[in-house]
Amino acid sequence: MAEIKQKTDSNNKLKVIVLILLTLSMIVYLTYDIIMTNIFSSYYCKEEPNQKTFINKTIENPISIYWEDNVYPGFTKEDRELMIINYLNGKNLKTMVLNGDDGKIYVYSANENDYEKIIQNSIEQKDVYKEYAKFIMQNEKVYTKESMPETNYSVTFNEVKLPSLVSKFLYSDETKVIENSTNEIVGFNRRYMRFFYKLFPDVALGNIYYYPHAVCGSKSNRKLEDVVFIGLNYHYYRAGVLGLNQKLYKKYIKGEK
Repeated sequence: MAEIKQKTDSNNKLKVIVLILLTLSMIVYLTYDIIMTNIFSSYYCKEEPNQKTFINKTIENPISIYWEDNVYPGFTKEDRELMIINYLNGKNLKTMVLNGDDGKIYVYSANENDYEKIIQNSIEQKDVYKEYAKFIMQNEKVYTKESMPETNYSVTFNEVKLPSLVSKFLYSDETKVIENSTNEIVGFNRRYMRFFYKLFPDVALGNIYYYPHAVCGSKSNRKLEDVVFIGLNYHYYRAGVLGLNQKLYKKYIKGEK
């Protein structure tokens, strides 16, 4: 009997040990990304120079701006239409240059009275913005990056390359507003975004892979332009959160290029 009891006690102890190990393994599995993310974000957010948004100058009348988006990458036809609607007013901004998603450079120009003409002749008031964009896009000019016209300012949007291990836990991109005549960076934002944790996944949309609030830096890469170019009416929005998340998932989770 004593021998049977001893074996039973040993079996019970073994079960407890196995249960503890399984529990610890589950805890590590569910929390290791939280630990690693906080370690890496603590390091990168404190590195010099300070990665938070800075603005050295505001511009009311930029007249001409080149936007270069290398993250999505490039502006689709629908994106270019929205950019015209939201920025190209013919007064503060007369020339808009955009890198297309097809590798071409698109140039659009507007006069101050173009918009007023469209409003006066518009049959459907709700479609006036699209009519304005269509009118402007009728005269689009296409260049290569080497042959494109010079502009007063450039806005660049690029991914910041992180080490392979770090990129499993953080994503980073930066926006620069550059005064081309002096090559001075007048506005800058580098943000670090963390992915959703295994322990706290996104349950609302199901396809968001990084948490939409920046660990450091400004949440919105587009907000920088709004503050720098004070003469432009910023209300432009691309489906950036979903689009960028899908891009991140394909690149960092599925390993696609």
